[in-house]
Amino acid sequence: MSHFFEIHRTSDHWGELHVLSDSDNYYLTFGAGGQQSGMQLNQPDKLIFQYTQAMMLALLFCPDAKSTLLLGLGAGSLAKSLFSQDDKLLITAVELRQKVVDIAHDWFDLPRCDRLSIEVADAFAFIKSPPTKSDMLFVDLYLDHGLQDMLLSRSFSRDCYNALNDDGCLIINLWDEGKGYLPFDLVYLEEVFTSQALLIVTDEGNIIVIIGRDFQPDPHPRRLQALAKKLGTQLDIPLQKLLNQLQVRN
Repeated sequence: MSHFFEIHRTSDHWGELHVLSDSDNYYLTFGAGGQQSGMQLNQPDKLIFQYTQAMMLALLFCPDAKSTLLLGLGAGSLAKSLFSQDDKLLITAVELRQKVVDIAHDWFDLPRCDRLSIEVADAFAFIKSPPTKSDMLFVDLYLDHGLQDMLLSRSFSRDCYNALNDDGCLIINLWDEGKGYLPFDLVYLEEVFTSQALLIVTDEGNIIVIIGRDFQPDPHPRRLQALAKKLGTQLDIPLQKLLNQLQVRN
């Protein structure tokens, strides 16, 4: 059993932020909440949580993506992994809390570079009128106690659709909050995007939803195995195994 010790603590208007370590990894936590993001010290670009690894399946369906929008930065693990996979990808990240941004740079090796633009803003306001459209949109927005209510609204689904380029892809991190059902209107999301959602349930209990804007991502494992193997090797994650767990919503 891992023993955690605190190496940094700060606070802002929204509460406390902690950086913990178990000697091998650093973790970012919010208040009394669980681990929000993590970094393996000897492989700082590697995704250590399965739910973030599963979100990278989107690269199989948008292999030519040039721009990505991240709603929720956390410790920057998704941004770093995307950078390691593609040295031309441009990323915009929207994060509510400046101190989260500072921690990502100071403790989790998030680079300061021209390819990463960080907006300190409310993600739900930003997504209503983003300055440009993106090829991929990753949504990872949580409070201490679970999903933010605005994420569950129908207007948010429409805003995500409008923020994507043609043939763009939306990737959302959800969980059932222990309720036994998903408090998210996937049927309406599919109506807006005119395609079926792909789902994967991770070992942590997260539900990752991937859906294409006006195109149906084909999760057929055989067709995508070669690309999944290549990307999985580059990212050092079991992407082929995760691909085999991906299902079209019934």
